[in-house]
Amino acid sequence: MATTRTQSESSFNLLASITTRLASMSNLDDIAAVVANEIAALGFGAVWVAVLDEPTGNLITVRELIDGRDTTTEMPRISILDMRQPIGHGFREGRMINVKRPESLLVIEDHPKGIPAGAMALPRVIFDHLRGNPFACGPLLGSRGQPVGALGLSSYRGREPLPDELFEEGLLRAFMSHLGIAMERALHVKRLELLNADLIRAQDLLMNESRMRAVGELAAAVAHDLNNLSGIALMSLSALTQADPQSQQALSRAERANEAIGELSRRLQRVARTGGDPRSGATDLRQVVEDVVVLIRPTCKEDSITVELVDDGRPAIVEGDQTIVRQAVMNVLLNAREAVKEVSTERRKIEIRLTGGDPISLQVQDRGPGIPDNLLTQIFLPFVSSKEGHAGLGLATVRASMKHFGGKVDAANEAEGGAVFRLTFSSARNAATATDRASASSLRRLSVLVVDDEPDFLSGMRDVLKTEGHEVASAADGDEAIAKVSQRDFDVVLMDLGLPRRNGLEVIRALRGEGVQSKMVLMTGWDSETTRADSRADLCDTVLQKPFKIVELRQVLTSLFAP
Repeated sequence: MATTRTQSESSFNLLASITTRLASMSNLDDIAAVVANEIAALGFGAVWVAVLDEPTGNLITVRELIDGRDTTTEMPRISILDMRQPIGHGFREGRMINVKRPESLLVIEDHPKGIPAGAMALPRVIFDHLRGNPFACGPLLGSRGQPVGALGLSSYRGREPLPDELFEEGLLRAFMSHLGIAMERALHVKRLELLNADLIRAQDLLMNESRMRAVGELAAAVAHDLNNLSGIALMSLSALTQADPQSQQALSRAERANEAIGELSRRLQRVARTGGDPRSGATDLRQVVEDVVVLIRPTCKEDSITVELVDDGRPAIVEGDQTIVRQAVMNVLLNAREAVKEVSTERRKIEIRLTGGDPISLQVQDRGPGIPDNLLTQIFLPFVSSKEGHAGLGLATVRASMKHFGGKVDAANEAEGGAVFRLTFSSARNAATATDRASASSLRRLSVLVVDDEPDFLSGMRDVLKTEGHEVASAADGDEAIAKVSQRDFDVVLMDLGLPRRNGLEVIRALRGEGVQSKMVLMTGWDSETTRADSRADLCDTVLQKPFKIVELRQVLTSLFAP
């Protein structure tokens, strides 16, 4: 009696544990993996978990274990509408079909004229897969008794037939019930995610119509060329170490001017960046606001509009996709600019107030005519606008974007006139970053291959690297680079992205394919974040944004070869 009680308590504890774990899961693969392992531990050498694709009636394997080995990819899709197969009978009857004598099943391919009425059969691939072991299969049911997937079991305690009572009560029956409900929940979550992604993509299309996209592409291309030119200038200036004090001051001013050009180019590229599915993550709201302000300030100045940014200096790393956060900030600021364009000059002012902490807020206040009372409660609805000729989608997309990452936006009229819009963001968790600093003295002499199609940039890099004490070779295109790497080993290859014929990422992939183990640094005048998103960038050790100074190059090399 004590033994029975102990087994009962153990089963209850196991069931409670699995229930708690499933309640915290929303990913179908994770759910199937957890339950498959637990069921296997009950004495089954083979466990198969599949999800039902309702539009096609096919079962798609999510997890299969045979003797502890993951064989998920080996299972074909199975139709529940095929009544020749046991699984079809199981779905029709709403129960597990227990096949104790698998040798009685026919092989479908061996009967081209059809399976006799009342007989059950299997495709040869599944028949061979089961290796003649007794098995059972049937539907997994959701909360309303509807099928959501399937379970298959075999190799019970070796090759024993499966007892019918296993599927009627006890731990296995409980596992099946919890698995079906957990799978149902995961499928609902996945559908919601797909619907949400469709909504965001629709918003992206609305916010990035053809004219704006063309302007963004042009801005990114111009910024790329500016970055390359600034890179040449910075490399040349870095090489001029011996100069009299007066000349050194001029060189410092020139260096700062080129850094400013590079920073403006990066801002243009960040704002021009579009596309891609929205993703959660940490975004520096302060940088986003500064980027947008830099871009709208010249047009505001033409209309005699003053833009004032008040920043409390506290951390402002928010939860949200960078592109969507930027579009929300841009829309609110452009809305404020439109509001003050028609008022008297002394009232043409926009105040932007950034408040860090948790939550983080961005307040945009204008001195325009304010929001009409009849629109105050509708201002964030689609196609609602107080401006003639405006589609009324800007603020609607702001609200949708903020909701996507758990933020919110609200609007009100100020007593002294004008409107105020407040965007509230959640503070990103674990957003702190660390920058490693190292001196040139800790870096050994390296053999470096610089690959770039700009002769002036190549020349500047050679001079700077030789001054740092490194051995330097150069190549003007990918073919020349591959040829030089085949002749000797290099510690590091500095590869430009925009090479003729095939770009730097393709060249790096070719080198890695030949087994080259050199460190690979991709240099680019394009937006570095977009470049890093390319799957081929995983073959690089790091990405270096042009233009860069010698101190930045030194830090990259030191991080790659630190003792």
